[in-house]
Amino acid sequence: MSENYTTGIAGLDDILGELEPGSVMLVTGPPKAGKSVLATEFIYRGLQAGTPCLFIAAEYGFRDLQRNTMAFNWFIQTFSDKLHVIDLPTVLGGSKPQDSGNIRYSALQNTTDLMVKVGIATRSLYQESGIFLSAFDSASILLAFNPPRLVLRVLKAYNNRVREANGIALVAYTEGVADPEIEEGISELFDVHIRMDGSMISASTPTGTREAPYRIGEQGLLVG
Repeated sequence: MSENYTTGIAGLDDILGELEPGSVMLVTGPPKAGKSVLATEFIYRGLQAGTPCLFIAAEYGFRDLQRNTMAFNWFIQTFSDKLHVIDLPTVLGGSKPQDSGNIRYSALQNTTDLMVKVGIATRSLYQESGIFLSAFDSASILLAFNPPRLVLRVLKAYNNRVREANGIALVAYTEGVADPEIEEGISELFDVHIRMDGSMISASTPTGTREAPYRIGEQGLLVG
């Protein structure tokens, strides 16, 4: 990837600016602030632009991901050749789905297997085009099934693999799930911090912090 990247989300790019290859972003906020919508739209706009994407679905499975995107008229199934998914919660229901094409299944409490599949996917995406996006929704769910310091190591390993492959990643996290020390440790892992509070969205980058009002409309995130 030789050029910087914009998300294609109207208004968000104005406060975020262009993203360098290897950038990792943390999206925080209270429940229902729209973090999952942002994570999903980040991937959808990337697919629309022809960019391969990796979505790590921790909060809901692949079927729910398809259902959620259809609510915004985002038909991600039309990009099946460019969309890679690691589905973590489906096995909780007792089913034993088999990996198929770009869809891989793991488990929320099996972080070793998760990172192996992240490594396979990021290498595949890099070899495919040298540019890719990734969203992890969300780290909060991973904390519910694993010790906090293990989750810190997983997020650090995830970020490293994205950076090594020149990807751009976004990780969602719900404030207050972990204690303040762990939350500070999570925040320190990322280059960019996006915060959503239900009405305002801010982006803290190495060059400063910008903010704007936002709402969730029928077509997704509306910033400004």
